[in-house]
Amino acid sequence: MEDKKKRSYSAPALEKGFEILELLAELQKPMSLTQISATLDRSKSEIYRMIAALEKRGYLARNEGGDFFHITNKLFDLGMKVPPVGTLIEAAFPVMHQLSADIMQSCHIAVANQERMVVIARVDSPASVGLSVRVGHHLDLHQTGSGHVLLAWMTDVRRDTAFSIIADKDPKFDQSSCLKSIQDVREKGHARVNSAIVPGLVDLSFPIYMGNSENAIACLTVPYIKEKGISLTLTKTEAFIKGAAKELSELAQTYSGF
Repeated sequence: MEDKKKRSYSAPALEKGFEILELLAELQKPMSLTQISATLDRSKSEIYRMIAALEKRGYLARNEGGDFFHITNKLFDLGMKVPPVGTLIEAAFPVMHQLSADIMQSCHIAVANQERMVVIARVDSPASVGLSVRVGHHLDLHQTGSGHVLLAWMTDVRRDTAFSIIADKDPKFDQSSCLKSIQDVREKGHARVNSAIVPGLVDLSFPIYMGNSENAIACLTVPYIKEKGISLTLTKTEAFIKGAAKELSELAQTYSGF
């Protein structure tokens, strides 16, 4: 008896559209038709038709008076409209606002998307000095406290996939060192790491669970800044974040996840 072969369906136009969106999202800079076609190794004529369609639908836009295209927030907006996501984030904002008021720091929620952590919600600091991370901001998981928390409570299969993608992108990626770091995070129950982006900043990050402590669907992070006369100690700040993360985990149970 012959083995059943998996059917493979092809949608070239759709695939080209995804290639364009992924390229612009990856590089995070406007590109011309010529640059896009050269980078993707496709003809200008086939790329032009895809770009025209994506621009018409609002997924791409061009700089005013120019011929350079950039990706819009439409895909992100669509994702946020999925009921479990939008509803839970709306419910999470009061918790996040209260946390920021208690600790006088900004905070944000991030989720994992393959090898990256992506910020999906934020609340600014009520203090005169603070650091806010924009919604949609993303970095490879091994580069941030948020990413270490997400990796620490990720299934082995998902973690291996993320590591594989990161290693392909960055030959200098030290997987053994990263594994040791996330093991430490797992044992402590949270991350306290110096920011790789802003000197003097400390990322404090706690997991948000769905169902049980083995399944973190997101993380709550505070980019901690020491401000004289205002900032709580790191330990006291962590206690507030831990409490807020617990509240968000309970909300996640109610709204069935992100």
